[in-house]
Amino acid sequence: MRKVRTKRAVAAVLALMLMMGLMSGCGKQTNGDDSGSASSGYVYVPSYTKLDEQVQDMSNLSCVGDTIYFSSYIPVHSDGTRVTDEELDEMNAYYESLYSDDYARDTDSDIPAEETFAEESKDFDVNYVHRLFSVKMDGTGFTELVDYVSPTAPEGDYSYANLNKICADGQGNIWVSESINQTIFDLPDGFDMNTQDPWEYYVEDKTENIIRKLSATGAEIGKLDLTPYIEAPDGEDAMYYRFYVSDMATDSEGNLYISDGNSSIFVANNNCEYQFKLSVDGWVDSFISTKGGIVGIATNNGNGERVLKSIDAASKSWGAEYKISDSIWRTSSGGNMYDFCYSESSSLWGYDLETETSTKILNWLNCDIDGDNIEYSTLLDDGTVFAVTRDWRSDDGPNYEIVTLVKTPANEVKQKTTITMATMYLDYNVKNEILKFNKSNPDYRIEVQDYSEYNTEEDWTAGITKFNTEIISGHVPDIIDVSQLPGEQYAAKGLLEDLYPYIDSDPDFDRSDFVQSIIKAAETDGKLYQLASGFSVVSIIASPDVAGTEMGWTMEEMQAILQEHPDADLPFGMYMSRGNILQSFLMLNMEEYMDWNTGECSFNSDGFKRLLEFAKTFPSDEELESSTNYEDWVEPAVLIGEGRQLFQFFSASDFDSFQYYKATFGGRVTFKGMPSADRNGNIAYFNGGMAMTTSCKNKDGAWQFLRRLISDEMQEDQWYFPIMQKQFDEKLAEAMKQEYTTDAEGNRVPVSHGSMSYGNGEVIEFYAITQEEADQFLAMIDSVTKCASLDNSLADIITEEAEYFFAGEKTVDQTADIIQSRMSIYINEQR
Repeated sequence: MRKVRTKRAVAAVLALMLMMGLMSGCGKQTNGDDSGSASSGYVYVPSYTKLDEQVQDMSNLSCVGDTIYFSSYIPVHSDGTRVTDEELDEMNAYYESLYSDDYARDTDSDIPAEETFAEESKDFDVNYVHRLFSVKMDGTGFTELVDYVSPTAPEGDYSYANLNKICADGQGNIWVSESINQTIFDLPDGFDMNTQDPWEYYVEDKTENIIRKLSATGAEIGKLDLTPYIEAPDGEDAMYYRFYVSDMATDSEGNLYISDGNSSIFVANNNCEYQFKLSVDGWVDSFISTKGGIVGIATNNGNGERVLKSIDAASKSWGAEYKISDSIWRTSSGGNMYDFCYSESSSLWGYDLETETSTKILNWLNCDIDGDNIEYSTLLDDGTVFAVTRDWRSDDGPNYEIVTLVKTPANEVKQKTTITMATMYLDYNVKNEILKFNKSNPDYRIEVQDYSEYNTEEDWTAGITKFNTEIISGHVPDIIDVSQLPGEQYAAKGLLEDLYPYIDSDPDFDRSDFVQSIIKAAETDGKLYQLASGFSVVSIIASPDVAGTEMGWTMEEMQAILQEHPDADLPFGMYMSRGNILQSFLMLNMEEYMDWNTGECSFNSDGFKRLLEFAKTFPSDEELESSTNYEDWVEPAVLIGEGRQLFQFFSASDFDSFQYYKATFGGRVTFKGMPSADRNGNIAYFNGGMAMTTSCKNKDGAWQFLRRLISDEMQEDQWYFPIMQKQFDEKLAEAMKQEYTTDAEGNRVPVSHGSMSYGNGEVIEFYAITQEEADQFLAMIDSVTKCASLDNSLADIITEEAEYFFAGEKTVDQTADIIQSRMSIYINEQR
């Protein structure tokens, strides 16, 4: 069979429309002994230590021994004393009042605009500077390195100084990378900054890159000016090249390694003397230091493999290469057990260079920690996991905590009943609800298995393959996150529980509480197999002048419009390939051609053949890639105005973006939807759909979690459209509420809700939506009868066979018949 390139995920346009996460790859992996879950015989018990309230910024963390060093960018007075929170609050309130007085949100005020202006201006003695601090790993001993003097920039509006990186070594010293940047102008005598443009007299940008070695108190021990050794990479204009220290590391001999994050490594000795420079053909990602004393970089070799490329300081050359996992980015000490550790959003892993194996140490979420909040993590020699976390959700600003997780026999810890959840990339809001549930529920806790961890660069579907294999073997979780897994397939197998009985028996909810069209669209034969906190709506939109004012169309009707507009050479805009079009239409409208419940499909229908023929009119992925010059990008509004673009994919999870799409089409749009035989192609997409399995042994506990998705708390704090009617109506009412300001001339003008632009196109301001806009939008939502279906296995079959038609090797009838046969077999095998 001819080799074809198939897609392993939703088309790029859908990735943007539906805001899917990127898939990451990894090498050989093992879960150790079940990542510290209770079923493995032990758990990691966390203890938390909140850091001193003065710690409002922890950057460039570097840990040596029992001490953490970090930098902070903090407000100080001109005499160097720290600005208090009360002083900051006063300054912020003053500037907020200036903004408020200039743009007072007052619908009915009779106060003249000039009387609302601040009576006098104030000067605040506040400047932000870089400082260095240390704290012990147990949270005690918070200390400023008082002898550190931060870099200062020359006087001028276009000069600034930065502390870029810090790195502690094993001898108790701290290395810092600093830069001083200055833009030079040759200004004539009498130059007036208020009326003239200094950039007309621009000469050059000047940057000094300084490396300093400091004592434990911050006093300077040595200094290296790295600037003379920096050169622009081959092929890059020196005028526009900007050097930046992205990472630093030290070895046991006291040598310092410096990365530019591009392709070069610089090395200095313990005396701050420049030694040598090394370069790679690709990119330098980060330094990795191993328990065996190796210091190297993570990069790609000439064979496309990700490797640890070691540095031989003695010979001033590259040393041995070691193959490493594709997902290794943030590394730290592996204690006595591993060569090094690395952390990603869901788990902490240990890596063994000899066996080229990643071993999962723990799952952050299963330890009641949000992995996205991890600033630094490592494994200590005694097996304890150490981490520093930052929580941005506090009203008082970021909260920093030290977390230690001690490996403890499960029988020594009070156990809750475990509810297992399978996912393929966990939604941010759902993750937060799991954390809240696990901390607050006295009887149950959720343990998550993210199967995306098994995906590799070679096989992007390895995770779902493993999950499906486990289901076949009878290892079925209690809850499945079906937002990126084929929920309809699992429902057809009888794996999913109907959730309506749980809603009916819950005193806080009723079926009528939901947005009716959306909940009905989620049904299968009157049963509800998934629940979600919110939804977005997806459609194809067009100008009424082109497509009429009526919603809905068939594929034949859409093609007729195209035939009427022969000048529309980019009907869906720029950078659309046949693969994008085919997968977008299928993923959003798979129900048009198949039914999981009956096993019937119609991929040999005239409608599907028209879709294949339509997709063939677009360039292939390879043709598009080879011919694309992104500097030639033209905004949709321009293409639409010129008649070259007729349609646009529409996706919205709020009301404001509707105004942007309207403006793109000149002020009026029609929701045509995906072409379908019933002319009803407006689609719902669920945010984080969750399903309970029929094999769940603790269904009451599972429901206690699932019901949180539709609770008032989560519905009111929703990025998408709330699925409950009450909160949906509140969101609509807020979108229709117009606030006003009084400008400097005393005129009452509307306040923008926000703005949006596409590429370099015009910025569209959002204002309160009108009743007419609300009616049109609600009519579109009321018309929804289908949900987007994500099943890469189905898409792969279609894409693979369609390639033969696109290449001219088979007719459309032959292709449709083969797809019909393969899909029919696959669907009925999976039911």
